[in-house]
Amino acid sequence: MIAALVLIVLAAALATLYFGARARGLVSGMPQFRLVTLAARLRRHTDIYRPDGDGPFPAVILLHGCGGPRGVTERYGRIAAANGVIAYAPDSLALRGIDYETAIRSVCTGARLRAPERAGDLLAALEIARRDPRVDKRRIAIAGWSHGAWTVLDLLTFVAEGKAPPSLYHLPHRALRGVKAALVFYPYSGFPARSRIRSWTKGIPVDAILVEGDTVCDEKQTIAVFERQRAEGAEVGWQVWTGVTHGFDEDNHLPGSGLVFDPEKVKAAEAAFTDFLKRRLLA
Repeated sequence: MIAALVLIVLAAALATLYFGARARGLVSGMPQFRLVTLAARLRRHTDIYRPDGDGPFPAVILLHGCGGPRGVTERYGRIAAANGVIAYAPDSLALRGIDYETAIRSVCTGARLRAPERAGDLLAALEIARRDPRVDKRRIAIAGWSHGAWTVLDLLTFVAEGKAPPSLYHLPHRALRGVKAALVFYPYSGFPARSRIRSWTKGIPVDAILVEGDTVCDEKQTIAVFERQRAEGAEVGWQVWTGVTHGFDEDNHLPGSGLVFDPEKVKAAEAAFTDFLKRRLLA
């Protein structure tokens, strides 16, 4: 009986230490990497869209949604290059061997690869860009779509806390150095998005395009996050577009998903992206 009680007490103590460590970010429950190691792995799964010439060019990181690139980051990457900006489009699914069907079942449902883990990918992509001699390291922007946008906003909270994402051992020094702004399309801001209860690092302006009546990423939750962050001193501005669905700029949705490609709004989104690059990187 005494031995059993001792084991119970020890188990409780170990559980307390473990979950306390997880709460402080000391135990991640997922593989952890040094930044240079993750960057080297991710580089093999990153498409780069280069302007003509030798540079140095401003750069933009493009983060796809939960289903993978699906042609979206390629389209915006080509727009960036046409405007004299070198674009990096890392594929977080290919990095982990996740195919589209698996992503729909697991990543898009939140069961796997949540934004905190992908925040490490974003820091690795920034490392890839900064190591490229063609990049003007003082002029970098970040853009994300849906799950990728969630990742962008979560990273702002990690940096504000001086805390590494769970996929990295350490937060790099001046993690967002050179980052001038972020653009997010219809970000996820429901539970467990960190922005709901944590503050963003200041000094990174955030522009956003939301969808009215978004059935995937409730725009009302996102607006509430934006209003709170703005009240705390963050620079954030947003537009709410009507008459379109979540993922309106992806042209290959699954039948029955309820998501609809809208070529006219795609033109408007491309124009907004181009305007963002001009205002934030090329002015």
